[in-house]
Amino acid sequence: MHRAMLNSTARRWQHLDISMQQLRALYFLRDEEVATVGRLAEFFDVGLPAASLLADRLVRAGFVERRGDTVDRRRVLLSLSRSGLQLVTELLEGSHLLLRRWMSQLSAEDLDALTRGWRALAGVAAHHGQALEHVSG
Repeated sequence: MHRAMLNSTARRWQHLDISMQQLRALYFLRDEEVATVGRLAEFFDVGLPAASLLADRLVRAGFVERRGDTVDRRRVLLSLSRSGLQLVTELLEGSHLLLRRWMSQLSAEDLDALTRGWRALAGVAAHHGQALEHVSG
């Protein structure tokens, strides 16, 4: 299933001439809304020059906007441009549409089993998150 999703997503973004790392940066900026170049470097575990180069490419492609921080002039803030947000939204909607199409082909019994499985996994994840909070707190 994961491979089929990747193939479907890849077909939608391959024509854009952006790398997988650039695509991941767009998703990261969608989640963060605003991030510094340093935060981008931290996310990708790369140095500031590499993160700055990544940001430059996305700015030139029109997917990211760069602006100075009004509080700290040394910081550069990155956010998705309108076209960057549109691209990420279209890719996500395409993935959701594909999942809905696949799920519509499942029997009621299989959908019930899938629902039970996701709920069980969500319960384990929630418990794991609480355990992490107790360890770090």
